[in-house]
Amino acid sequence: MFTLRMVWRELRAAWGRLLFFFLCVAIGVGAIAALRSVIQNVREALVREARVLTAADVVFSTNRPWPDDTRARVDAAIARAPVRQRVEVVELATMVRPADESRAVARMAELQAVDRGYPLYGQLVLRDGQAFDHALLDRQGILVRPELLVQLGIAVGDQVRIGNGTFTIRGVIETEPGRRAGMFSLGPRVIIARSDLEATGLLAFGARARFAILMKVDEAGIEPLVEGVREQFKGSFVTARSYRSTEDRLGEDLRVAENYLSLIGFVMVVLGGIGVWSVTRVFIGQRIRSIAVMKCLGATSRQILGIYVAQVATLGLLGSLLGLVLGAVALRFLPGGLFGLDKLEARLTPQASVQAVAVGVLVSLLFALVPLLEVRRVRPLWLLRDESARTSLGGRLRQIDWAQWGTVVVVGLALALVASWQAASLKAGLIVSIGLLVITMALFATSAAVVRAVRPLRRTRIFALRHAVLSLARPGNQTRVILLAVGLGTFFILGVRLVQGTLLEQFSLDLRPDAPDMFLLDVQQDQAADVERVVAATPGATGLRLIPVLRARVTGVRGAMAKVDGVEGVQGRQGLGREFVITYRDALEANETLLEGSMWASSADGMAEVSIEESLRRNAGLQMGDIVRFDVLGRVIEARVTSIRNVNWNDVRSGGFMFVFRPGTLEKAPHGFMGVLRAPDTPEARARLQRDLVAAHANVSAVDVREVVKAAQGILGNVTLAITAVGGLALFSGVLIVIGSVAMTRFQRLYESAILKTLGATPRTITAMVALEYLGLGALGGLVGALGALALSWAVSHYLFDMAWHPAPGTVAAGVVLTSLVVGLVGVLASLDVVRRRPLAVLRAE
Repeated sequence: MFTLRMVWRELRAAWGRLLFFFLCVAIGVGAIAALRSVIQNVREALVREARVLTAADVVFSTNRPWPDDTRARVDAAIARAPVRQRVEVVELATMVRPADESRAVARMAELQAVDRGYPLYGQLVLRDGQAFDHALLDRQGILVRPELLVQLGIAVGDQVRIGNGTFTIRGVIETEPGRRAGMFSLGPRVIIARSDLEATGLLAFGARARFAILMKVDEAGIEPLVEGVREQFKGSFVTARSYRSTEDRLGEDLRVAENYLSLIGFVMVVLGGIGVWSVTRVFIGQRIRSIAVMKCLGATSRQILGIYVAQVATLGLLGSLLGLVLGAVALRFLPGGLFGLDKLEARLTPQASVQAVAVGVLVSLLFALVPLLEVRRVRPLWLLRDESARTSLGGRLRQIDWAQWGTVVVVGLALALVASWQAASLKAGLIVSIGLLVITMALFATSAAVVRAVRPLRRTRIFALRHAVLSLARPGNQTRVILLAVGLGTFFILGVRLVQGTLLEQFSLDLRPDAPDMFLLDVQQDQAADVERVVAATPGATGLRLIPVLRARVTGVRGAMAKVDGVEGVQGRQGLGREFVITYRDALEANETLLEGSMWASSADGMAEVSIEESLRRNAGLQMGDIVRFDVLGRVIEARVTSIRNVNWNDVRSGGFMFVFRPGTLEKAPHGFMGVLRAPDTPEARARLQRDLVAAHANVSAVDVREVVKAAQGILGNVTLAITAVGGLALFSGVLIVIGSVAMTRFQRLYESAILKTLGATPRTITAMVALEYLGLGALGGLVGALGALALSWAVSHYLFDMAWHPAPGTVAAGVVLTSLVVGLVGVLASLDVVRRRPLAVLRAE
């Protein structure tokens, strides 16, 4: 009861000064609760709608037309299973243009051709409440997304051309099963009847299409059907999956996202914990006389320590509950349509709330424990004489407190375990903890160096500057804590901005006037000459190159280091099991560097030769001299690896190929071309070129890279906004620590201010002292964070993206200046009471 009564008295007396404690904990707890809850809500919704997302119970698919024998075996497997309904769909990317020839515009779209009975699950929702009926697709009908109407300047009832067919727009798609808003796509969705697809001519040789059979199956028959087809077609190009695999994959992906995003909240809680440590350290320093009185009255160190530990636990719990309130409020403002789920109910989940509160209380206790151990040092004699020398650095070095250092080690290990718990990964938790430790030590070392470096300014004749420098090293100063919090916030924000700037520089087409900005796909051999004619007749279109391309799969490898046979064995090799686009030529391109071997040897030995990209050696283990077996359109070709190249994937003027064959092997095989060119600069001329190409050759797709770059920049902007918000929270935590440091040293500052005013200092001089102190702290914290951000952006550019680094000195300088101004302004505003208070009242209170 004694402990509880003392906890209540301490809280009641000091709640105003400890309010900052609440906020430090609340921000991080709110971040953990909100982030975890959002991901858990999304996971629940997606798993609940797994059948709708798959659009079927079971899906069989292939990326090439069904061979007759394969189709017969698939149909036989379906006939043996309890299949209640089936429909077939074909999906491919193609160009859509208005049927009105006076409109010179064309856009790429993702075409889906469906059977009657589609969709099996979910609803195809049309605009204005129009009900979907397959009759809308009869007689060359088409449904389109609203953005296509805007891009082409057409409306419902107008006609569009797709391939060789003309279709009438019968409705506008709002939502569709199996497709979520925000999914990556090459263009807007359009839907036609599968019976009308053949007439378009889009399924000619070389077409990039996906053929799928969607089925409704009795629950008990799902797994036997999927497993049977997988076993029967092992090593082929047929895939089988069920809605359960979609459910499992979504659940696992979102679980990983939840765990790693919660680390962001953990970092916020750690920043709050640093604030807790700062508050507790100063608070214990101010309560030394009270602690000495309690010891004079018979209280033991253990009892007093219990009082303050209970107080910290109470404050941590209250701050965590406040964080839940903040998290719930944040979820109220969550934008609709998140992850394409319009009906997502964003709410705090019990599991996330309990975890967040537990982390908040644990971190509060862990960070407060070390400064609380100072209670043991207080002696009753301190009421009669000043024993502050005992707590000096020299005294600490001479009398090492092994219990306190042991507690520091235990606290560090406990924080690493909490981080691992949040990430559900010991490795990730250790990486985050070590990273935070390194950054903390660097910032603390920097702060110590800064305080030492500005010592000569203590002798300056500028009164305000002299006392501002002295304040940095005053007893109970918050210099290191402020530098740490402000530095971390600046590090987050500037680091993300610098990485974004590097990426945007890379995406910018204006940097390389010769770079192609339009690609032509599926150009057939008999169309090549006419495509060249159309491009040559278009003013402003230059640099057209037609590159021969074929599609192939690796089916085996024989070599000194690797012996793999069959598609199944190849799929076990990283990056080797997919379908490749291959080409042939006799020399390196401008974006390639030869690492080993030659292109080509002076004389061939009869076997086909192939050059591989360096990543195949690094990831799949292919080496010089290995024999690689390919399936090229059903024809088996074996080729020896005679050279290894490095491809600069950031330079797409010549495309990029993992496998390049020596001329003389593939020329007689049926193949098409990929075209690269620099299109006209004006949008009207680019649209006219796309229109002319598609009108002349319906199967050719013209991909405008500028639109892809614009979409990529939009995605990058969203990611940047999200991470900048994290940096904003970190910087806000730093601002709170500044406010807290001013509040916790208020009484000391009041006394100093009163003495200085008595000696003749004006309020303006006191304000200048405070402003210089916090402007300096803000500038130093911003500078340290900026240096870290520069190092981060360089490492990301060099090691992750392998692109030129752009340091953006203007952004760095602006970041440092703004940080200094914000911290200085906050410091001055938080100190207004100190500046305005009359000295007589303060001195009388002393």
